[in-house]
Amino acid sequence: MSDQRKDLDRIDIKILALLQRQGRVTKAAMGELVGLSASRCWERMKRLEKSRIIRGYHAEIDLGRLAKLSTFVVQIKLTDYSYARAKVFEAGIADLPNVIGCQAVLGDVDYLITIAAFGIEHYQTIMEHMLDTLNVSFDYVTLPVTKKLKGEGALDLAALLATGQDLES
Repeated sequence: MSDQRKDLDRIDIKILALLQRQGRVTKAAMGELVGLSASRCWERMKRLEKSRIIRGYHAEIDLGRLAKLSTFVVQIKLTDYSYARAKVFEAGIADLPNVIGCQAVLGDVDYLITIAAFGIEHYQTIMEHMLDTLNVSFDYVTLPVTKKLKGEGALDLAALLATGQDLES
């Protein structure tokens, strides 16, 4: 993954930060806030989408309020890890609706997955289904989430990017 920051100017960063905070902002309001016309903002947004820096536009849904769903972070360690087994696991979880997040990680575990379930019994049923159907053996540790303190929607994009400026020298 290449670092595309060098191809972005301060206006691009302002547009990205604004969209990160307010995905429903109008082009006219965006233009006023970043100092461009609505059409110039639209052109820049399309360029950022084409370069896949902007991957989509989403609403942040509170699953607990919507349907009393509980969230579980699960540490997964594949038994006898291999690239082929990892690909089988990744393909297998891709279509599981209760797996709402997955990250491949370095360290003592191979993946951190996030599961949404209607309680502990439902969670256990999901895990048993995964063990029975994924055609990959794995061990897991469950971490029930008690509250979400911060998510990607709350990030300060400009401040985050600024933390890497001293690394570029």
